[in-house]
Amino acid sequence: MDNVLLYWDDMLLMVGPYGDLVHYLYDEPIILIPECDGARILSNLNMGFLQRVPSSIESIFKIQSIERTALLYDALDHYDRRNAKEEYKGRVSCAPHTHSPPS
Repeated sequence: MDNVLLYWDDMLLMVGPYGDLVHYLYDEPIILIPECDGARILSNLNMGFLQRVPSSIESIFKIQSIERTALLYDALDHYDRRNAKEEYKGRVSCAPHTHSPPS
C-alpha cells in the first residue's frame, strides 16, 4: 500500500501518497492487521478489508471516463432503464464502424 493508516479513539484516518485524507468512524474498538495488498479491520462484530481500488474498476467508474469499458457500462445502465437512444450511443462507441442513430 502507498498510504498510512492511523487509528485512535473511534477514528481510522487514511493518509494517501499526496496527503489526501479519508476518515472512518467506528462505534467500537478495532484491530488493524496489515497485509501485502491492504489492511484487515477487525472488531467484535465485523471484519472488513481496506485496499486500493483496482485500476480496472477505477477506469469504469472514474468521473467523465471515456474508456470503452466505462462507455459499455453506461450503455448497459441506459439499457436497463430502457433508454434506447443512449444505449445505441454506447454500442456505437464500442463498435469499429458507425451507423445512423435510431429515431
